[in-house]
Amino acid sequence: MQSYTPKLEWLKQEGVDLTNECIIEEDELCSRSASGLLKLQQTIWRINRSISRCSSLSEALEVVNEMKAAGVNAANEGTYLALITVCRRQQEGDRALSIYEAMKDAGVIPSVLTYNTLISCCQQAKRLEDAYRIKAEMEASGVKPDVVTYTALMALVVKTGPYRGRSSPAQRLEKALQLYQEMQDRNIRPDSITYNTLMFAGAQAKVPEKVLEIYRTMVAAGVPPDQFTFSFILESAAAGGRLKVALEVFEEMRAAGVAPKTNTFNFLIEACASAPYPDAEKAWALFEEMKTIEGVVPNAQTYNHLITASCKGGDNARALKAYELMWNSGYQRAVTTATFNKLIQSASQTEGLESALKMYRKMLDAGYKPDAITYSTLVVACNRADDLEQALSISQEMEGLGVKPNQVVQHSLIAAYGQAGQWEDAVATFRVLQEGEEQLTSVSYSIIFDACFGKGGAEAVLKRTKPGKLEIHPGVEAAIGLYNEASEFGFFTNFTQADLARCDVRTMSISGTVVAILAWLLIIGQEPPALDLTIITGVKKNTTGAKPRKVRYTKNHSIALSTLEAVGLPCNALNTATMQVLTVSAADIKRWLDDALGEHIDTPVVEEVIAGNGL
Repeated sequence: MQSYTPKLEWLKQEGVDLTNECIIEEDELCSRSASGLLKLQQTIWRINRSISRCSSLSEALEVVNEMKAAGVNAANEGTYLALITVCRRQQEGDRALSIYEAMKDAGVIPSVLTYNTLISCCQQAKRLEDAYRIKAEMEASGVKPDVVTYTALMALVVKTGPYRGRSSPAQRLEKALQLYQEMQDRNIRPDSITYNTLMFAGAQAKVPEKVLEIYRTMVAAGVPPDQFTFSFILESAAAGGRLKVALEVFEEMRAAGVAPKTNTFNFLIEACASAPYPDAEKAWALFEEMKTIEGVVPNAQTYNHLITASCKGGDNARALKAYELMWNSGYQRAVTTATFNKLIQSASQTEGLESALKMYRKMLDAGYKPDAITYSTLVVACNRADDLEQALSISQEMEGLGVKPNQVVQHSLIAAYGQAGQWEDAVATFRVLQEGEEQLTSVSYSIIFDACFGKGGAEAVLKRTKPGKLEIHPGVEAAIGLYNEASEFGFFTNFTQADLARCDVRTMSISGTVVAILAWLLIIGQEPPALDLTIITGVKKNTTGAKPRKVRYTKNHSIALSTLEAVGLPCNALNTATMQVLTVSAADIKRWLDDALGEHIDTPVVEEVIAGNGL
């Protein structure tokens, strides 16, 4: 008589005689009685159940080996499914696929349950191509995919990370929607998990409109939303600043009888903070409401969102209150440098520099280390208060603590120097910025150009200047020189040597427009073109219709016009079908050069500018 092995000892306890009931060969199957086959199937089912309950694949394989040693040679689909189930539970998707290959080699045909479990294992192993292969083999074998098949495959598509050449969130959403459409074409009714998976994809792709559309489709299909459904919608709405949508969905959540949780209110408060017009009042009302619901307790995330909503909503007093509540509620570890940065910025914007500095000192006293954002916020506040001395003091303190200044700090220092009329220091700081690791942007040049013009920047100078009386002082000369340097390596391409009659300032900043036109006129002064001059200032914004509409000129158009007036150069507005343009006739430019250029621009400056442009 066959002995019982350790893993199958429970069979003896249940009165199963392995020798009499289980030892069979393939040619004996046909000769077995119905009752004998039933007993055999029941025994194998028990063994399969024992395999599925194993805590590891190695343990499960021991049971299989002992099953064979006991003479049970009738492993069926359930045996392989049990092994695959163990792999899934142990997060060993790759090994599940190996078992699937052995199953095919043994000629055992999988059922829809086995196929679905395999696709779930592919999800764990992030094996998207294998999942699609299994689905294709499933259909080829005549097994029809069901809602579980598509939902599992959809979840794999959605959660496959965007790295190593894998698709972006938007591409994953598109692929998930394709699977959803395939389900629709096959009349397979999606369930709540299907819709939740699609909404999760929409949230990851940052498309709140699509998330809301899927939700509406779900409700129209009669599929009841659950806690996950509303979480995905609210999370997406909060990330997209859709406060109105978030509040509407929250009311629908209540009507559906789904109890809100802490994260529900966190998303709503976040939406108050991220809305185009942040609503601190509503954020606090939601905070007070959540405290009245049993089991809903504010956490660190709640207070962080409340601080952000208060800061963005311009309520500095409540921002401080939220911080104190957070601290006193035991979430000290959740308070970070970023938390203080928000509070410092709020204080500077609502109460001014002194309040910001007070919060900064509080941050230091609490033992938190400031970062580049901390100091950039403070320097911006100093700039706003026209306090260059304090800005320099903060900059020195920053260097003393070993914090590397970022581009925002340097931009603010340049602007502060400009406000104080110290254009030389502004240019020196700009040179340091040029040598740094961060790439210069159009903002960098806009700030240095304004600083070179002095207090208020280029636009303020134009407003103070009478027609034909623009003074090209050394600061302005420096701005033109910086413009020429940047033009040499292609940063600015407003005009070219091949077409000096045309200057395009559509994409320039205010100060950039002024400097580009001045640099252009300096070169024209040495080599006047025979054609009329053309300055393209913007895209035409008036529309054709039954009634003519007044042209809405761009800001650059107005600045270009003011610049030409400041240097005493007459011009005319000319609007084409698509462009806003200023023109200067060849006769006017010749007259202006004869009468005015020498009065406003020194010859050495002209020669330096021309040399800088390689002309």
